[in-house]
This record gives sequence, C-alpha cells and structure tokens, in this order.
Amino acid sequence: MRTTLVSLLLAIAAAAAAQAPPAGNFTNSIGMKFVSIPAGEFQMGQAGPQREYDKNGMWFQTASTRFDEADWDERPVHAVSIGRYFSIATTEVTNAQYEQFDPSHKKYRGRKGVSSGDDEAVTHVNWSEAVAFTKWLSKKENRPYRLPTEAEWEYAARAGTTTLFHTGDQLPAGHHKWITDEGTRKLYYAKTGMPDEYTARQDALNLRVGVTTPNAWGLFDMHGNVEEWCLDWYGPYEPGRQINPVGRRDGDFRVTRGGSHTALTRLLRSANRSGRLPDTRTHQLGFRVVAGELPATKPLPPPPPSLYQTGVNQSPAPVKPIDPNKPFFKGPRIYMKVPAKSFGPLFSAHNHNSALTECPNGDLLAVWYTCIDEPGDEMGVAISRLPRGAEEWQDASPFWDQPDANDHAPRIWFDGKKTLYFFANSITDDIVRTSTDNGVTWSKARSIEPHGELGNAPFRSREGYIIVPHDARQLSFIISKDDGKTWSYNAVKPANWEPATAALRYAGFHNAMVQLTDGRLLALGRIDDPANQAQFEIRTPMSISADMGKTWQVSASEFPAVSSGQRPAMIRLKEGALLFCSFTDQGRDWGKRKGLVFRDSAGGEFKGYGLFAALSFDEGKTWPVRKLITPGGPERKQPATDHGQFVLSETMAETGGYISLTQSRDTTIHLNTSKNHYAFNLAWLKDPPPPPGKR
Repeated sequence: MRTTLVSLLLAIAAAAAAQAPPAGNFTNSIGMKFVSIPAGEFQMGQAGPQREYDKNGMWFQTASTRFDEADWDERPVHAVSIGRYFSIATTEVTNAQYEQFDPSHKKYRGRKGVSSGDDEAVTHVNWSEAVAFTKWLSKKENRPYRLPTEAEWEYAARAGTTTLFHTGDQLPAGHHKWITDEGTRKLYYAKTGMPDEYTARQDALNLRVGVTTPNAWGLFDMHGNVEEWCLDWYGPYEPGRQINPVGRRDGDFRVTRGGSHTALTRLLRSANRSGRLPDTRTHQLGFRVVAGELPATKPLPPPPPSLYQTGVNQSPAPVKPIDPNKPFFKGPRIYMKVPAKSFGPLFSAHNHNSALTECPNGDLLAVWYTCIDEPGDEMGVAISRLPRGAEEWQDASPFWDQPDANDHAPRIWFDGKKTLYFFANSITDDIVRTSTDNGVTWSKARSIEPHGELGNAPFRSREGYIIVPHDARQLSFIISKDDGKTWSYNAVKPANWEPATAALRYAGFHNAMVQLTDGRLLALGRIDDPANQAQFEIRTPMSISADMGKTWQVSASEFPAVSSGQRPAMIRLKEGALLFCSFTDQGRDWGKRKGLVFRDSAGGEFKGYGLFAALSFDEGKTWPVRKLITPGGPERKQPATDHGQFVLSETMAETGGYISLTQSRDTTIHLNTSKNHYAFNLAWLKDPPPPPGKR
C-alpha cells in the first residue's frame, strides 16, 4: 500500500514537472523575463555566397543589398558546443530597467530621435556601463548576471535554425525599422543625426521591445532594433570544433551582434559579426543580459602579427642628408599591393585616400582605405611598409578595421621624436592611437571629437600644437595642445564661400595646410561644386587665417582646381620652402585638359599634364618653381588608382589620386598618390628638365 502511494505521488510530481517551465525561466525583481536555452551544438558563421567578379577578375558585381552575402570574418564556419544551459533575457534592456541602475541616463532618452519611452530598448550605453549594470543586477538579485558570449548570442538567435534569420531567409514585412537598403551612409549627419527618411517619420524610430516575431526559444529583437554588446573581444574565427568559446584574450573592439534600426538588412543576419570600441556610445547600440556563470573556457590568444609588424629594425635611423646639390628622383613605384580577387579583409576593388610618414627607424609607412564600395560598411584600412634601404614596398596588410563600420580618412604622422600617430574616421567613432616601436604595436584607440572626415595631413605648429585639417561643415581643423592627449576645435558657421572676404571656415575641403613664419595658417583645398568653382575662376581656393582658424581670408590661388578623385598636398620643407603638389586639370574633365606651362633647361616653355609640384620661397605669395612629376622617357602606360592606367612620358604625369607628402630626415621628399610612390629632392625640383624630345 505504502509503495503504491509513493509511486502515485512520484508520478504526480513528474507530471507536474513536465508541465512546469524549465528551471531557467523566470522574471526578476525589475521585470526582466528570462528563458532557458538548452545545451547543444550548432554551426557558427556563414560560408557564402561571395560576390561575383567581373570579366577582369577584379570588381564585384553583387549588389550590397543581397541578404545572403557573407562577410569574410564569418568564416571558417565551425562547430560550437554549448555545454550547459543558460538563461537569457527575452528582450533587450529597456530604459525603465536601466534607469533603476543609473537614473541620470534619462538625459539620453529621445536623443538622435530614438528610444524615448520606458519600454524602448536603452541606447547610448557603452560596454563598460553594460557590464556595470550586470554587476549591479547580480548584487541586487543575488544571482550571477553578465553579457552573453558571442557564441551564446548566435546560438540563442538561431534557436535551432540554419537560415539567414530565425524567420527564414527573409525578414517579415515591418520587422526591420530601416526604410531602405540602398546605401550604407545615408545622411548620418542630418539635423537629427539620422537619414532624411527618418526626419519625416519619427514613428519609425520607436524601439519598443518585444513586438516583433519571437524565435522558437521565445527571444525577441534578435534581428535589429538595437545592436547588442557581447562579452568577447572581437577577433578572427579559428577552424575546428570549439566548446563554450569566449573569444580572444585582447583586442581593439568588443563584439556586437544583431544589427540596429539603421543597418542594412544583411547586417541583421544571425551570423553577421560587428564590433565597436568599448567606449562607443551611440543611438544604435544597447544590450541584453544572461543569467548564469561565465564558462571557464580560456580565451584565445591574439591573432599572429601581420607582415608590417614582422622583422622590423628598431634601431634609430642615422640622420645623414643626401647631397643637396645632386638632383635625385625615383618612381613611380607601386606601394598599394593588394592581390587580385581579394575579398576581405583586404579588397582589390577600391583602394584610395592614402597617408604617408617616415618612422623613427627610417622606414616609410603608407596607410589607405580598402573596400568594395566607398560608402560600404566593409571598408577598412590597409598598410604597407618600405623598410629603410629597400627598393620595393611590402605587400599590403590589414591595419585597422572596425567591423561593419566605414573606416574612412586614415591619417598617419610622425612627431619627429619617437611617436607615430594614427587617425581614422568611421560612422560611430573618430579615433587616435599611437606607436613608439616604429608601427609594430599600437596603443588602444581613443575616441576624439568632433565626428567627421579628417581632411589632410597633420602637422605641428610653431607653438607645439598638433593640427589635423578637418572636413566637417562647422570647423577647419582639430587641435591638440598636449601631444594628442586631448583635442579641441572651433565650432563655427559654414563658410560663405565668397572669394576675397573673411569666411568662418576655410574654403573647400581636403585642404592641405601649413603654418607661415608669421604664425598665420595657409590652406589650399578642393571644391567640387561647379558653381563654387566659378567663383574662384576654376582655381584652387586659398584660405589664410591670422587668428588660429577662427576666421579665414578666402581668395583664388594661381593653381587650377581639382575634382573628385584628386586631393592636393602641401608641406614646409626642411630647407624652408613651401612645397605644393596637385594636378594640372580636373580628373572629371581630363578629356578637355588644358595643362600648365612649365620651363625647360634651355629657357623655353612646354605644356605638361597631370601631377606637378610648385615651390614658394616667400611664404606662399608667389610660386616661381613648377615641375611636372615624371621621370620622362617615351610614352608608356603606368598603373593608376584601382585598376586604371595613365600615360607617362616627358609631358604626361599621373592624372589623379589623393596626394600625400612627407620629407624624411635625410631631406628626401616622398609623395604617394592612390597607387604610386615617388621620391625626389629639392635639387631635382629646382632643376628644369631638358626640352621635350631632347631628354
């Protein structure tokens, strides 16, 4: 009888347990709902398809809006075992929940036109603040809380599916708040900080959690709404099966997943990986929480060093000037060496916007952006090294790449002492980092203000300031008075573009800038708008400031205007003269080129076309020396930007590219376009070429 009663009670208990929710399902004291995710195994990442090549084997034809398009960092696809169940919040952390931890965060509600309600996903939270919230919650609840690992996040998002999204290979209509998938940088600098479509449709920016289709495990908003912080440092995948992976030991970025309300739909795929600097705080970024202890797995080490980091001579370069009386010229030599059909992290489709510097050991470093499409989220920064004494540049290496962010306008600069500075601009952050070992290792990146594209090469003023020209609409440069520790700027109204008047910003953009001996700033730049160009008689605008950039006197220079695909450069030489380099004609009107007049060694004149240099010995008032930058010789074709070519001869030089200039301590002048490297000295610039046909 007793045995029968015990059996009956056990059967009732078992039936009740079968009907009860799993032990990991619960609602905590601040209203966060959690569901239990079972242990299991899944295939992490996505193999393809990749974009198609054109007939030249170079360009990629697939539109960037294809949802099934995998990124290079999602490979290799590998088996991942999640060894034990964990509990994860069904939604992202909301404003009301987060503000119980940090009431002051309420000031961010509605900023950039998003997330104003109690039940909307919290935004403007950086990684450290998200971690601090989990620690506060752990103490409050007497239960361990943390951010999910990247593997846990993808496992939970997939919920047993192998399709692009947990809803299949498409997202249901209305699931994603992004209105269009055309383009990736749609007017992010509009008044609201959002694309124009959103300024008229504020209802589309409601980030209320839990209203989209949940996945099979009951999780909402795993595709879109806000990008979500993960625990891991970002780094490349390793092949082979992994058990409870926790990412890398260190890195530049913390992983983010899921995409945001203003991301392309393909960036919302279950496999897609993103990453942000830990101090990033944006209207696109929030988080969700896991309940449970962190797996005891050891993190992976950082990836092996790249080519530019290996075999670097750390001995200081002997400073021995070359013969100042002997003309010297080398070039053009290709420095952008990206293999054909490269599809991440280097891309063979589009490589442009270079910067160039000498290292303390005498090496040269060149950086530039590499991408498929210039506005694309795949854009990263590549680097190449020319070791001191070498004749050939090394092959390109990946250098800086914030995942799923357009890393634009790279700049690199040597302070003349021991430190290299690297600057870059992206959709979410402008950053600076430094190196004191000739570019082998770099400090953690720091965000700097204001957000926007850096204009041209940095330089140090006579006061000791570091000045970086800037292309934001309301300022001309950013400035540091403490060797890059802090940065400031003058926010001003847009310039009126009128010639020969005092303007509030220098004219044009991509301005090259130097400081004159009397302390004034001189800038020469580019204006693409034909109406504005007409004001300067189709000449490069010249801007001079006597008050450290607060106001500018704007006029037309004596140099022809340049257009898209071209950028001038200017430096002060160690010998004292100003060197300005540009192009004789606008690239877009090359078929109607007019050229410039140059003098030859016989006292005659000839027309030349393309890349040229000009020297001023009176602080930019006059430029009596002009020279076409070419080694001369018979007509032949030379590689140009991307997969183009130009004709090189006695009277023809390179026709386009973004010019970068530096002068090494031995007085050699180095010039890079968007493909080629030239080296020469002041004696060569001053030495007129023989008449055409007599060289």
